[in-house]
Amino acid sequence: MPDTKYAIVTGAASGLGRALSLELAKRGWVIALCDLNDEGSAETLELVRGAGGDGRVEHLDVTQPEEWEKLRDKLTADWPRLDLLVNNAGVGVGGEVGQLSLDDWKWIVDINLWGAIYGVHTMVDWLKANRGSHIVNIASMAAIVSAPSMAPYNVTKAGMLSFSETLFGELMPHGVGVTGVCPAFFPTNIINSGRFASDDQQKTAAKLMSSSKCTAEYVSQRILRAIDRKDLYVFVPRVATFFWRMKRLMPVRVLKMIARRNAEVAGAAVGQ
Repeated sequence: MPDTKYAIVTGAASGLGRALSLELAKRGWVIALCDLNDEGSAETLELVRGAGGDGRVEHLDVTQPEEWEKLRDKLTADWPRLDLLVNNAGVGVGGEVGQLSLDDWKWIVDINLWGAIYGVHTMVDWLKANRGSHIVNIASMAAIVSAPSMAPYNVTKAGMLSFSETLFGELMPHGVGVTGVCPAFFPTNIINSGRFASDDQQKTAAKLMSSSKCTAEYVSQRILRAIDRKDLYVFVPRVATFFWRMKRLMPVRVLKMIARRNAEVAGAAVGQ
């Protein structure tokens, strides 16, 4: 079909990557479902086809630039263009600075930040060739609130947001849109794949996620609306927008508020 659109989604085997792939499928998109978990990606592909889209499973380690290059070469041979790149693959690390190993720092930076850098570096010329294409980078409200015991995650997500803002200006003359997505906590598999300095840190993160009323499906719908509107920012749900605005007005007060809240949640989680 002449109006078929083509997307690359990393971290597509589960969570937000799967939910967003299904929302794209409802619009008839063809999607390269990229992940290390091929079995999970195959399940996503089945769901994508059931929702009205199509696609392919692509094994991808986002930390390896040569794998990005192989992916580009395969897709350019089969697809007429690239309409959307979604840098969603990500992991979590929890613990205080000094408690966490440097290996944990490197692990999360390689996946959460370098993975997106490699992806854009490899695909950007292809995207520029198609005016109207788009890049979505999944950051987090963590980029704004800088909660204690989450320094590696905060740093990578702040980097993703800054990366998105920079790309927004660079790619505007080429007609390529950019969206940086900053959701608050919502249930995903990131806890299961994460690394934590202690069981208490993991319990705190799990409590924050389980208490959220936000869903991956809702975040995905907001992302698609942002793509349609060429919005740079997505803050979701409303609490994320609140903290974004308050941080700009009263940064120190917000950081103190977050520190106190973090201590309360940690104390409650440990007491369970």
